[in-house]
Amino acid sequence: MTAAALYGNFFYSIYDYREYLKESVFRDLRKKYKRSSLGYLWSMLNPLLMMIILTVVFSSLMKGRVENYSVFLFSALLPWTYFNGTVKSCIGTIRQNAKILDQLPIPKYIFSVSSSFYNFVDLFLAFVPLLLVMLFTGHPIHSTIIIFPLMLIPLFFFSMGLGLLLAVSNVFFEDTAHLTDVLLRAMYFLCPILYNRDMLPPWLVKYVVLNPMFGIIEGIRQLLYFGTLPNLETFLFNLAGSVLVLGLGLYAFNKADDKFVYFI
Repeated sequence: MTAAALYGNFFYSIYDYREYLKESVFRDLRKKYKRSSLGYLWSMLNPLLMMIILTVVFSSLMKGRVENYSVFLFSALLPWTYFNGTVKSCIGTIRQNAKILDQLPIPKYIFSVSSSFYNFVDLFLAFVPLLLVMLFTGHPIHSTIIIFPLMLIPLFFFSMGLGLLLAVSNVFFEDTAHLTDVLLRAMYFLCPILYNRDMLPPWLVKYVVLNPMFGIIEGIRQLLYFGTLPNLETFLFNLAGSVLVLGLGLYAFNKADDKFVYFI
């Protein structure tokens, strides 16, 4: 199957199964907060509490280097939390839905797409406390905030592509989830979440910028914290890298599709 066909089938499947995806996301949200007193508020409180903890721990280290560290940190936690949640939830989607896959002729990656959309809901809910923190701390809400949805495109592609690769790997290698935990922890500290690139040695920056998440997080922080537009060349580089990773994920899914039945 050609690259154009892989991408075309992927986006057509999202459109074709849009009603299923919508119901699946709402079902997962209801299930997650079914017995919770605060319900959907937890999607806002979780990142807010994490921001408070990290701000208390690291603000003294960043004193004099970063103004209004809470907003600086929160603007980077938003994309990271989405990426981390999407990748982890994608890993087990094939095994968890094995019975459904046996009964219905649907694209196997549709469950991973559902997980990704579910995490988008959490991301937008978490956006509310970020705005409240900005208002509370007196940080300006820049007009560049309207570009924020555009930055979600490479974020979705990269998260989805890596999630698909790991979902395929998990079918054949059950230790994938444990290795992914290690990988994500390493990526967390190699992404500009707690710091900005100026705090890294130049020789290291040359390598870490090859990770699309590095540029995606920086770009979103530029929009929300600094109120400036990301460099177009950098944005296109990260977009191209994200599209490539998505293509690799779709290719791996297509090649392994017929073998899943023997391992799940």
